[in-house]
Amino acid sequence: MKFVCTRDKLNEAIRTVSRAVAAKSNLAAIEGILLTAENETLTLTGYDFELGIRTAFECDIEEEGRIVLSSQLLGNIIRRMNSDTVLFAADEKLNCTIKGGNAKYTIKGIDAGDYPEFPHPAKDNIFKIDRSLFSQMTDYVIYAVSTDEKRPAHTGVLFKTEGNKLTMVALDGYRLAVCERDVDFEGNFSMIIPAKTMNEVRKITGEADGKISIYASKRNVMFMVDDYVILSRLLEGDFLDYRKAIPSNFATEVVVDTKPLAEAVERVSLIITERLRNPVRVTIADGVLTVKCVTELGEVTDSVLVGQVGPDIEIGFNNRFLLDALKRSKCDKLNLRLSGPLAPCKIIPAEGEAFTYLVLPVRFKE
Repeated sequence: MKFVCTRDKLNEAIRTVSRAVAAKSNLAAIEGILLTAENETLTLTGYDFELGIRTAFECDIEEEGRIVLSSQLLGNIIRRMNSDTVLFAADEKLNCTIKGGNAKYTIKGIDAGDYPEFPHPAKDNIFKIDRSLFSQMTDYVIYAVSTDEKRPAHTGVLFKTEGNKLTMVALDGYRLAVCERDVDFEGNFSMIIPAKTMNEVRKITGEADGKISIYASKRNVMFMVDDYVILSRLLEGDFLDYRKAIPSNFATEVVVDTKPLAEAVERVSLIITERLRNPVRVTIADGVLTVKCVTELGEVTDSVLVGQVGPDIEIGFNNRFLLDALKRSKCDKLNLRLSGPLAPCKIIPAEGEAFTYLVLPVRFKE
């Protein structure tokens, strides 16, 4: 095979596709990138059996062919080249020559026949949604995904369509995040998409206009965004019935400015360390929300004014879980709904229905 292409396009493609390459494997081929040159198009594929990313762009092809090259080595070579174009040639013995400017590299490739086949999900369920909507919904929920491999279903995001509603849900046993939106398609389908896949699609999607095409089957899902195809296996297992987990009744309701509360929690968190993980004590009384923490390093108290309806209450939280919810909300004002010191705190926007968050309380030792 032999082709000439622009360095910038090749560099961008390698950087993105490499995120689906296996870091270490008994199969050397999946530690590399598959390059396919045919029909005046160069296609790059990374696939580790769990996640796959493929992209293609036009280039000048003199000889068609396929070869696998080390992702790390190829990326380092192309990134450091100081030329606008790259000349690539590979012979039948898998010896590859890469030229750019005054630099010339000769490296050994891997037979493309050793590379696994890139699956194509059956097109039973096809969705098209706005890129901006996908990005917004993902940002609202992804922070709450579990990292506990003992419950694999919760290491992903529940992607559920009912009628013309799309719902994304994430949880980790300590907090829950739900985002629901109206969409311009109808269907009833449910799948659990790994968090890594959601993050990769989010990176590629960005904030641009346009649509994402989603092809879902029983075991795989495929996203098509611009010139990129992202393939992922789906997670198996039972996802928590999140609707039953969200309390419908509450005793105390508080409307608070998000930024001042987040800053107060951050100040109190300065004396919390990995070793000293004491909870933040939140007291709501007479229209004042007070946050307090005591550790071996000292004691910190801060407070903000709130709009309070209902009885006074005292409740404890993990500082990081509370902060994550506040910061991910992207709201100027939040509504906190509480029904007791041992019940989850429900957090919603003061206006609108952008999301629903739950943060579980922490028991005080005394």
